[in-house]
Amino acid sequence: MVFAAQAVAGGMKKRGGGAIINFGSISWHLGLEDLVLYETAKAGIEGMTRALARELGPDDIRVTCVVPGNVKTKRQEKWYTPEGEAEIVKAQCLKGRILPDHVASLVLFLASDDASLCTGHEYWIDAGWR
Repeated sequence: MVFAAQAVAGGMKKRGGGAIINFGSISWHLGLEDLVLYETAKAGIEGMTRALARELGPDDIRVTCVVPGNVKTKRQEKWYTPEGEAEIVKAQCLKGRILPDHVASLVLFLASDDASLCTGHEYWIDAGWR
């Protein structure tokens, strides 16, 4: 991710700015078992987001991080039983399932001019996971 950001920063500077949107994960905030390497990498993405926001901000390049909860995808549907689905919903404040379209809507907002002063932070879409 850092190399991709560095690769596009020059072009964004020439165009007067832009938005870099990274993807983190709720997993490291929850401290899930057996994911130490994955969670370490995802935690680093949030630190990198803040550092790049500071570094690239003077060129009007915004850097944010989307932190999704458990997103219901076709791939995950193969793994979850009805009981597993119920556990996910029980752990959320809002009882709906997060779908890829929900995440895409957040990303589109962060990429838009409406988010012109959003940078250096994580934006959670997790239905209030507890």
